Amino acid sequence: MTAPEHQRAKQEMTKYEVTMTHTEESLTALAHMQYDLFCTRNYIARTILSIAVVVIGAMNFSHFWGIALVAYGAYLMTSTYSSSNHTAKKLTETIRASGKGFPSSRYCFTDKGIEITFHPGKEDEEKLSPVGYGDLIKLGEDMNYFYLFPNSTGGYCVPKKDLGEKEKSFSQFIEQKTGKTFYRRRPTPLQRLRDWLRARNSEPEHL
Repeated sequence: MTAPEHQRAKQEMTKYEVTMTHTEESLTALAHMQYDLFCTRNYIARTILSIAVVVIGAMNFSHFWGIALVAYGAYLMTSTYSSSNHTAKKLTETIRASGKGFPSSRYCFTDKGIEITFHPGKEDEEKLSPVGYGDLIKLGEDMNYFYLFPNSTGGYCVPKKDLGEKEKSFSQFIEQKTGKTFYRRRPTPLQRLRDWLRARNSEPEHL
C-alpha cells in the first residue's frame, strides 16, 4: 500500500477527529467532572450535612451560633468544588512555571478505539498507546465538553465546538461503543450567565 493509500485508509477508519488544547478553564472543568463522577458519596454526605446545618441554624437564628451555623451551611453548599479548584489551580501554576504552555492532544476515534497523539505537530509529538472503548469506566458531559475517563485519576476532554453538527452522533457513538451513558451535569444559573457573557465577548464586532 502506497503512502497516499495508507493515509486515505486511515481517514476512512477515523469516525471523529478533534484536537484539544487545555486552558485553566478546561482543567478546572475536568476536575469538577472528576469529582462528580468519582466522589458521589462525598457529594451526598456534604449536601445532607449542609442542609442539616442550615435547618438547625435557621431554627435558632435568634442566637449568634444559629447565624453562624446558617453561614457555615451555606459555605458547605457553595464550596463543593473547593478541593477540585485547588488541584486545577496548582496544576495550572506548574504548567505556567514550566514555560512550555498548556498540553494539547489529538484524538482519533475509530471503530476499534481512540488513537491519541500528544502535542501534535510539535517537536515533542508523541503517539500514545491506543485506548479501547472497553477501557473507559466513566463518561461525563457539560455545556462545553465530553469527558472520557479510563480511570479515576485522569480523563480526556473532547471540545464540543470542534465536533459541530456531529456532537449528537459522537455522543451516540461513544455510548454504543462503551455500553455506558454520559452523566450530564446541568449548569447553574451563574454558569449559564458566565458562558453567555464569554460567548458574547468572543463574537466578532460588526461595522
